[in-house]
This record gives sequence, C-alpha cells and structure tokens, in this order.
Amino acid sequence: MPAEAIRRGDQVVFERLDLAEALGIWRNARGRIVRIHGRNGRPGTVDVAFEGHAILERYLPDLFRRVH
Repeated sequence: MPAEAIRRGDQVVFERLDLAEALGIWRNARGRIVRIHGRNGRPGTVDVAFEGHAILERYLPDLFRRVH
C-alpha cells in the first residue's frame, strides 16, 4: 500500500498475519494510523496504535491494509 493511499485516522489490519503473531498482537486486531512520516518524496513509514499495545512506530505502510 503506498503511503499516500492511507491517511491519519484510517483503521488498518496487518497484511501479513505472521507479523501480527510475532509482535504478540491478535491476528485480526484493528489499529489506527496515528502518524505518517516521510512525505515529500522520502520513503514513508507509519505509526499504528493497537488497543492494549504500545504504538508501533515507523513501520512500512505495506505491512497493513485499510479496513473498509
């Protein structure tokens, strides 16, 4: 997912469920994009908040997909 395809406040889930499990987060947990880094042509990363967990900081947006 390109960084510009997501916005602050979007609800997301992990694209790769094995990553969720490795981080100790429920496979289908929904998080919120709380910050987007790296605009203006730089590679983008996102901070994602999952309830009951610390904010995941500077993760690649491709690791998540937006919940519609």
